[in-house]
Amino acid sequence: MNIEFESLKLLPQMFELIEKLNNQLEEGHTKRWLSVKELAQYLSYSSDRIYKIKDEYFIEGIHFFKKSGKILFDRVAIDEWVICKDKTNEINQSQRQAVDNILSSIK
Repeated sequence: MNIEFESLKLLPQMFELIEKLNNQLEEGHTKRWLSVKELAQYLSYSSDRIYKIKDEYFIEGIHFFKKSGKILFDRVAIDEWVICKDKTNEINQSQRQAVDNILSSIK
């Protein structure tokens, strides 16, 4: 391997960029409680999509909490939801069907 001397001058800049990237990765993945905007960025969704998912799939007290008018999402629970998304979707649909059946029988 042949490294030119001019390339060695770039090492401090490269090291600085690597440190910045490392810090961003650590901050992004170690923070447990995320705002709507942070969760949207984390999942690469829009904020509107996060609100829709919250209403359809997330359970208050498990996936999110409301604190002083602000919604805080639990990154750990969201990660589990992402991994088990299909299974959770099936469970939610069957639960909704059961609730609909019960409600229709009451009328």
